[in-house]
This record gives sequence, C-alpha cells and structure tokens, in this order.
Amino acid sequence: TPDGEPLPGVEVTIFSPSLMGGTRSTITNQDGRYRFPALPHGTYSIEAKLQGFVPQKIENIRLSVGETLTIDLVLRVGSLEESVEVVAVAPTIDVKDSQTSTVEMPREYLQQIPSGRNYRSQLKFAPGVSNESTFGSSESLANNFMIDGVKINSPEAGEAEVNFDYESIEEIKVMGLGAPAEYGGFSGAIVHVLSKSGGNQFSGQFTGFFQMPEWHSRNSDDPELIFKRFSEEYDLRFNLGGPIVKDKLWFFSTANYVYWQDHIEDYEDETEYGKEYRAMGKLTWQPAPADRFTLLVGWVKDPVFNVEAGPFTAPEAVPTDRRWQIVYNAALLHTFSGTTFLEAKFGGYYQKGRLELQSDNPPHFDLETEMLSGNFWEFWEFPRERYQLNASLSHYAENFIKGSHDFKFGVEFERSPLKNHRGYPGGALYYDLGGEPYLMITYDGYNADPTSQRISAFIQDSWSISDRITINPGLRINHWRGYLPDMGAVFKPKLGLAPRLGITIDLFGDNSTALKAHYGKYYHGLIGMFYLHLQPQGTYREYMWGPFFEEMEELDPGTIGDQWVLLYEDPWENEYTVDPDLKMTYMRQYVIGLERELFTDTSLGINFIYRTNHDFIDRVNLTGMWQPIQWTDPYFGQTYTVYEHLNPGDNQYLITNPKKGEDYGAAFPNIVGLDPTRKYRGLEFVFNKRYSHGWQLQLSYVYSKAWGSNDNSWGEFGEGRTSSLGSSTLFSNPNWQINAEGRLTNDPTHMFKASGSFIIPYADVSVGFFFSYITGNTYNKNIMLPDEIDPDPCAAFGGNMYILGEPLGSYRYPARTNLDLRLEKFFRFGQLRVSALVDIFNALNSSTVTDVETSVDPWSEYPFGYVWGIRHPRTFRAGFRIEF
Repeated sequence: TPDGEPLPGVEVTIFSPSLMGGTRSTITNQDGRYRFPALPHGTYSIEAKLQGFVPQKIENIRLSVGETLTIDLVLRVGSLEESVEVVAVAPTIDVKDSQTSTVEMPREYLQQIPSGRNYRSQLKFAPGVSNESTFGSSESLANNFMIDGVKINSPEAGEAEVNFDYESIEEIKVMGLGAPAEYGGFSGAIVHVLSKSGGNQFSGQFTGFFQMPEWHSRNSDDPELIFKRFSEEYDLRFNLGGPIVKDKLWFFSTANYVYWQDHIEDYEDETEYGKEYRAMGKLTWQPAPADRFTLLVGWVKDPVFNVEAGPFTAPEAVPTDRRWQIVYNAALLHTFSGTTFLEAKFGGYYQKGRLELQSDNPPHFDLETEMLSGNFWEFWEFPRERYQLNASLSHYAENFIKGSHDFKFGVEFERSPLKNHRGYPGGALYYDLGGEPYLMITYDGYNADPTSQRISAFIQDSWSISDRITINPGLRINHWRGYLPDMGAVFKPKLGLAPRLGITIDLFGDNSTALKAHYGKYYHGLIGMFYLHLQPQGTYREYMWGPFFEEMEELDPGTIGDQWVLLYEDPWENEYTVDPDLKMTYMRQYVIGLERELFTDTSLGINFIYRTNHDFIDRVNLTGMWQPIQWTDPYFGQTYTVYEHLNPGDNQYLITNPKKGEDYGAAFPNIVGLDPTRKYRGLEFVFNKRYSHGWQLQLSYVYSKAWGSNDNSWGEFGEGRTSSLGSSTLFSNPNWQINAEGRLTNDPTHMFKASGSFIIPYADVSVGFFFSYITGNTYNKNIMLPDEIDPDPCAAFGGNMYILGEPLGSYRYPARTNLDLRLEKFFRFGQLRVSALVDIFNALNSSTVTDVETSVDPWSEYPFGYVWGIRHPRTFRAGFRIEF
C-alpha cells in the first residue's frame, strides 16, 4: 500500500514475448512477497490485482541473463474495475547482486551502433577494455567467451574461436567485476552471448553489408605509410523464427554467405580471398509448464584461398586454408516449484583446419628482396574439440537462518582434446641472400596432442538479511588435468579453492541506489599451451652456408666450401620437468562501487577496481650458467650489468610458479631475480541510458594504472616477457630480467568511450555512433647484446638476446581518438521494415601512430622510434535490412 503495508493474496502476472504461453502468475505470500524464478531474458510487463484496490502495471522491464530485479508494486484503495494504473518507472539496477559495471548490449544496441560483424568486436564498447585487454588483463586470452552459458574459447590458447552468426545474437552481456562463484576461468571479462529463440509470432530478417576497395580515404602523404591493402566484402544473411506449435515449440534458423577479397594497389595478380557458408538452427520446446528444452546446432565452412598472396609471394608459395566448424548446445530447465529449479547444459564445438600446399618443396625467403618462393612457410593441421557439461540446482529459502537465501549449487565438466601438427614443407626452411644460399633451418615437425580436463563445483548464496542488505558469499572448487599421449597426466596443479564474498546495500530502500563491495579469487582459464611443450618433439637445427660462415669467422675462402655448417642444434626432448607442487595462476579482485538510478531507464555507476595476479605458471632454467659483467652499449653509451652466458645451448627447464628467493637447485642461483607481478588499479565512471523514446547512450571514463613485470601483451610460449600462454622468457635467461619491471603494454591511463543512437523525428533516420579516446600503449627500447656475451636467449624461436634499455613501458604511443558513425534510413510498408544504411569508420580520418621501430642492433637501417605504421584510414560500408 502507499503506507508501506504488505498485501498478501495479490495476483501478480508477468507478460513477455520471451515467455512461452505469454504470461505467468503467482500470489503474494503473507509478507506481500512474490517471485518469478528462472525467467528467460527479455522485456517484461508486470501487473498486480487485488479486490478493493486499483490494479497497477509496470511496462518495459528489461531482464538480462543472471539478473535479479526487485520490483515493488504499490496498490491504492479503489475498485478492481477501475482503469489499470500504468507506472512508467522500471528498475535499471540490481540491488541484490554484488556485480558492478555489467554492460548489456541488447538487439536494439547491436543493430544501431557501427561495429564489426562479430561478437568479439563488441567487447571494445565496454568500459576498461583496450585491445581486448580488460581492466589490465592480458589480451583476448584472459576473457571467458560463452554462448548460452557454454564456454567457446580455444582449448589451445584461450582466444574466442567459435564463429557465431552476428544476426543470431539477441544480447551480449559483458561482466566480471564482482562475478559470483558460478563463473571462473578468466582474469579479464566474461562475454556472454545470448542467441535468438523465435517466438509465437513469425519474424525474419534479410541483411546485406558491402564494402568496396575504393571506399576509403587517405590519411598520410608519406609513401611509406600510405595504406595499399583494402578489402572488398559482400555479406548476406537471412534468418527466420516463429512457432511450430504456439506456446509449445519455437524455432529460429539462419543462413548466410560472405565473400571477401584483399586488394593491393599497383598489384594486378590474384590476391587473398575467402568465402563463408553458414547455417544454424535452434529449437525451444516446452512440453509442460515446468519443463523447457533448447537445442542449438550451427555449422560454418570458411576456406581462405591464395593465403598471403601479393607482390612478395611467388605463385607456387600460395596455399589454401581449409576449415570448418560445428557448434552445439543443448539445455534443460526443470522447475520443481516456485522456489526450486534445475538447469543442465551440454555444449561445445568441433572444428578442423589444415593448410593445403601446392607441393612438398621447401620454402625459400630472400632477405634482400623479401620474396618468399618455393612454398609457403609451413604446413599445419589444427583439429579442435570442446565438450562441456554444466548442471546447477537453485533453491530459494525464505525465513531461513536470519533472512532469505537464494542458493545455487553447480558442477561443471569440461574436456578439450586438440592437435597441433606443423612443420616445414620438405623438412627445411631456407633463407637466401640475393639468390644465394645463406641459412637453413631444419626440424622434424611439431606434433602436440594435448587433452585438457576440468571439473569445477560451486555454491553461491544471495543472503538477504533484511530488505536493504544482501550478502553474496560463494565458493568455487577447481580440479585441472592436462594429458599427453603415452605420458598420461603431465599437468596436475593443486586443487584450486576460489572464495567470493560480496555485499550489496539498498541505501534508501527504494531499489534506486546500491552500494556494492566484492572480493573474489578467480583462476585463469585452462589452456593446452600450459603443458603441450612437454611432449617430445623432433630435433631443430640451424645451418649457415660455407662461404658466409668463412666470412663470419674470418676464415680463408675455400676453407669450408659450398656446404652447410651446423650452427645450433636442439633435440627438443626431455627439456622440461614439472613441479609436483604446481599451482594454477589466479587473480585477486577487489571492487567497491555505487550505482544510482537517475531517472527512467537511466543509471550512473562509480567503481574502484584493484586486481593482482599470483602463481604465474612459468619455466625456470635449471642448467644455464651466467656471470654478471659490465657492458656499455655502443648506441647510447649507457652502461648495464648484463650476464655473460657460459654454456649456451644447455637448457633444461622446470615448469613451476617462480618466486624470488626460492631454491630451485639451478646452476645459476639467481635465475629468479624478481617476483613475477601483474597489477591493476582503476577508477571507473559509467552512465547508461537504455534504449527508449528513440534514443540510447552509454558513457564511460576509466582512470587506471597497470604495472608489474609479467606483461599483459600477447606472447607465444617461451617468447617475450609474458606468461599469458604458459611460459615467458623471464626466468629462462637473467638478461630478460634487466629493467623488466614497470608499466605494462596495455596500460591506458585515460579511457573515455561514448556510444549510442537516436532517431531523428519525422525523418525516420537513425544515427548511431561510437567515440573513444584511449591513452596509447607502452613500448620499449630493445638493445641487442653481442653474441660474444650471450648467443642464446633461451627463447622458443631462437634469435638474438635483447635487453630493455629502460624500465618496462618507458615509452608510449600517442593517444588514440576514434569516431565511427552509422546513418540508417528506414521505411515501413505495413509489417515490413526496409532500411538502407552507411557506416563510416575512423570518420575523423585519424593517422595515429600504431607501430614504431623498437629494436636497436648493428644491422638496423632505421633508428629507434622510426614510424612503421599508422591506423587504417577512413573507410565506408553500405548495407540494407529487410525485417518483418
């Protein structure tokens, strides 16, 4: 009532096109409370009726996945026959959950904002995200991508791998700050993609997007920086959904065809092009009010022809990349009562990919002409599989242990076998110099067949100790294993316990203002790269052609003659042992935030985020020996304490969690000279106006710092100062630790984003936009050590040893300013809506520097800081949409 008195016996009914049957009703209990559990995401209306009172209705309530909304209905005394009182205010914040900064991108947002045509590209709209690094995490590997609740990351390296149809997406939700125990396996963000499901009404859409190579501007007059490669693309998609049996069985289906081709200025021969064929179907079946089943199956085939064709690749060296993929997801929801329900999901994907070469001839790369001939660099075959089974039981207990509890218990099982087979065609790779033999690399091929397995269990509670205070404790338990053929379980980290604790306070008791705080421990995702290098491989060898060897060693001509001289050999067998006390890498996250509903559909949030990462999995060199010496670089005259390598090539590694001061029995006792760290601190402001009344707007500003010694950039196993893919080089060679602490690569001090759209009245024109200003990434001065000091950097791909001239991240690229626009004119013909649109990317035609020379060595023709690349110039894309 208006006086705050609870009303028992009120009939409460919800309506939504997302509900089979369209409506669902319940009666308030003696305390005037009601619940609708296990609702599908969508837009709802709610109505309350009681004899002797005026009915009340609230419309346009947006419910997202995993969200709990508290909606108070106030009935005033009157007649049931009076007109329904419609209240315009629908809640915009969750005053029960402790998550903050969740970003919801419903269909209205996805269709009106200019972006790439895939779910990964939408991550850039979220606060705190730059280059898919989220709040200081490593790049895309740290994010957990899900489709309808099932993970779809690559089991090898952790990046998003499923090629899901963009027009089949109903909503994308980005979250991670304050995530409950139900979620794990990430240190960046959770990107939850929700697919369309059809409904009681038939609906469909036919879209086309087109881009021509001439549709671009020029943003530089420097002939070295002018972009000369542009794309031609035709993207056609059709989807249809509706009822097979109304209120019982719905379907959604989609099909699409994409053709694209690269074009290179002043090059008239064949260039790289690709095709994409896709089909997907989804069924939603509700045989009884208590049961709902869904089944999704998708297939895509997307070969790429003339891979890397261009002026520096000979015709015989151009391969074809053949690949296809199947994704599937089956789900069950069973409601036992108004307080208890069960969810079960089984899903995953299977894909095959291989590079089809024209011959078995070895490849040749000429260092003078930069021409690749003979064959492509390598062959590869990459089958992938992921199987995942999730089950959870939710139970609501009222008046139990000092309040009400919303419990959720769950288990997850994941198994992900993969193969990574690659090698040089003909068994060798040749580097020529002006057409003459110079270097030869041989190895017997790389064959890794890891299988990752994870079992997780969790319990999560939402404990409302009063109407205004909710405590959210949780615990997640993880068990990981990594298997290799004939070796069994080689990767066996200790059991991982991940506690979570959050508190949410409804400050004024009116569901408008929530103070939230949360602590959580989150283990990183399991990937095959953590351990697949334990599988023995063939021998790797480097040779130099005799006359060049004679010149290098200052020998008399003819001493060696025309033959190959072995420079380096690595048997690649038994190089690794694993610490029996190995632990899985994890992140600690602390968040405190305030969310305030400003007015209808509009909210403001302020959050403080602090993250630290621990127990990095890395390799420690047990047999390498060095001694410290003083060295003055000949380029800038700076003197460094460097480490002279006494036994180059003798490298045996321990996979462990390196810690400074730990005795690993290494030949060089100070091989772990620093603690690997990665930290992040940020202050975030978020403004969100949901789509209503013809407009929507998202604003965010994040002020942050990312620092440490374990970088958050992309880095292959055993390459670079990051262990994102299992092992860095930090503890393989002490020279990598020189100046290794500082600002991380992805360290955007200032990040401002604005995205939204509005309808121009009477013109039927929609204007969508995305603007961002992001501080540039950091970079470093890499100075090469002479071979007489250290000829073996102990890196996976060999090369030379480069040290950092200054502390990590001492240099920074210019800030990136970007504006993308979409203009869409639509027409209505009854139930048919037809629109034509144009997208403008980099509308300001910015020419921000994105790549500079960072290496300093004897043969470099370009000075440190020389500009190698700028951002892509202004480009245009046209499209149409037909909807019914």
